[in-house]
Amino acid sequence: MLTEQTILIVDDSTTYRKLIAGLLKKWGYNVYEAENGEEALQALQSWPINLMITDWEMPVMDGLTLCRQVRQQFSDRYIYLILLTARESIDDLRAGFEAGANDFLRKPANQIELQARLHAGQRILDLELTLAARNARLSEALKQIEVDLQAAAHLQQSILPPHNLRYGPYRADWLFIPSAYVSGDIFHFFPLNDRFVGFYCVDVAGHGVSAAMVSLAVARQFLHGRTVEPFLFEAGQPTAPNEVVRILNQRFCAETEEVLSYFTMVYGILDITSGEGRLCQAGHPTPLLVRAGGEAVAVGEGGMPVGLMEGLSWDEQAFTLEPGDRLCLYSDGITECENPQHQLFGQQRLEALLNETAQMPLPGLFPHVSHALAAWQTQQGSAAVTAMDDISLFVIEHLPCQEKNDEPGNSAA
Repeated sequence: MLTEQTILIVDDSTTYRKLIAGLLKKWGYNVYEAENGEEALQALQSWPINLMITDWEMPVMDGLTLCRQVRQQFSDRYIYLILLTARESIDDLRAGFEAGANDFLRKPANQIELQARLHAGQRILDLELTLAARNARLSEALKQIEVDLQAAAHLQQSILPPHNLRYGPYRADWLFIPSAYVSGDIFHFFPLNDRFVGFYCVDVAGHGVSAAMVSLAVARQFLHGRTVEPFLFEAGQPTAPNEVVRILNQRFCAETEEVLSYFTMVYGILDITSGEGRLCQAGHPTPLLVRAGGEAVAVGEGGMPVGLMEGLSWDEQAFTLEPGDRLCLYSDGITECENPQHQLFGQQRLEALLNETAQMPLPGLFPHVSHALAAWQTQQGSAAVTAMDDISLFVIEHLPCQEKNDEPGNSAA
């Protein structure tokens, strides 16, 4: 294996080539020789040479053409190129640099100047080797990070609810477009007992892994709240939504004293026998109740995000889902989607879109919304939406009477 101190001498003059080669060997370099550019390219393909001294004026392929070919054909390794020439004009120097030469050496070469040029070239090559090694380590680290992020994304997606969830005459489905591998948005629709179901939609501040970790922690709280530590119940009845939000705020404020991490959310409960429900809005975009006839009504009282400060309280809002009505929960990734003029999609456009699609079957609603956002974002209407922020739309629908009769009972355990 040749060391990095291996030099290729390219000159059609045998005498001058042997003279330079003799000096280089005397100084401890491994030396290869070529009579013209074509021979030089063959030598570079055969050996790991990374420093070349070439004459400018040569038959078959001159020095400028050789430099261009080297830059084009050997991008996988860095080769330091020195042009031997008697030319001194600024235009000639510019042409040499544009062709890919690193340095020039006046012909006939002075031994001291030749050694200085070689030492300068070797320093550059050493830096290139160091940089290449660091880039290789960074590349491996990046690959590992991507593998870890993909694993985290699979883990996060595994706790999202199934599509087409069904409890009694109520069905839930969703659209989810993360802005990165992992997201800070999470949502669910789950039974509390035989009569009540709970639902939530959460958007953690920030993006990426840190936001995803908080969203997983929120999901874990809701899971424990139904199984291990049932704070979602009081004396066998569902806990009031605003009390659930207060409990979560107390816990996350206590756990995140050193790192500010907060989230917006909507949590609610729904009586599947009557369609009556209550929800608490904590800094999250206001839910929309879309009536079967196509009228969108805002449901919520605003409120502060969860985990921001201790001692906060929240109000809750009552609503009723009649047959054909839909309760739509969404993240601000939808309303803050920008067009090329940096205008926001906004809540009014979302309300109009949901009103227009009130009679559209739920499975067709989400592709329609995604297409509308892409059309707004690109002003073309054909491209897929690019999520600058996590996008989620979670819809709970009271099935129309006909669909109640046509469909089986619960499709979710």
